[in-house]
Amino acid sequence: MSPFKCVVCVFALCVVACAGDDSEVDLENRDPRCVSACTAEEPRYEGVGRVCNTASRAQCLDECETRIANVMPICQSCLVEESCFGPEGCSGDDGLGGFCDNTMCTITSEFGSCTYMTGDMAGQLRCMQQVNPRREVSCTSEFRPTTECASVCG
Repeated sequence: MSPFKCVVCVFALCVVACAGDDSEVDLENRDPRCVSACTAEEPRYEGVGRVCNTASRAQCLDECETRIANVMPICQSCLVEESCFGPEGCSGDDGLGGFCDNTMCTITSEFGSCTYMTGDMAGQLRCMQQVNPRREVSCTSEFRPTTECASVCG
């Protein structure tokens, strides 16, 4: 192989390998209000719960920026207020069920069920990791109706 072709091959491999991964969304060039509106709360415990994937965060940012394009700043702020972004949208339903009696607690989900002694925090965490493992999911964004901002967006 000629030296020129070798340089081209190395360059092509570097471009493919160094092109950047999809795990990060470029936030530097985004409206700070949209960055805030499209940030989901992290699950409380390590190894537990659903986290928003990169594609759904990028979609939320795109929707938000389209929503506030070409309007006055006070209108932009109103349109972004009371937004929700997360695995449950605004519903807050995490898909878990459970109950406790005087001695035992049981947690259930699509991944099964797990029982631990009432008050056993380590046992509860083990159960949470079992029935609600950390995983990336597609998240939804919800914004307030534009009619609620009519007075400031005129």
